[in-house]
Amino acid sequence: MAARSTRMLLVTLVALLAAACSRDSVEERARKTAEDIQKGMIDVEAVALEQKADPSVVSEVQRQLTALHEYQGEINGQIDSVTVNALQAFQRSAGLADTGLITPETRAKLTAAAATADKAPS
Repeated sequence: MAARSTRMLLVTLVALLAAACSRDSVEERARKTAEDIQKGMIDVEAVALEQKADPSVVSEVQRQLTALHEYQGEINGQIDSVTVNALQAFQRSAGLADTGLITPETRAKLTAAAATADKAPS
């Protein structure tokens, strides 16, 4: 009976060692997990830069952001990183999701805020 218990213990030990040798280290698993998380994350700025918006709308958004001192770039009707970052800053201050996308809700709040800024004394 002792020989059987010893043999079972030995088989279990060999199985555990084999399993331990075939597994990744803690660091490797953590790195793989981090990579998987990054793959699943959306690059918000890239999505915002790819949006299709009429240049006249973009120019108006740039003018409004300029009036609010959020945008300091050229008013050119082009969506670039400066425009997206300014739009995200406005969206955060307005309590919106900071997607950098020119949405109807963002335009409405931006128009209202810019109208208020235009009326404020300098």
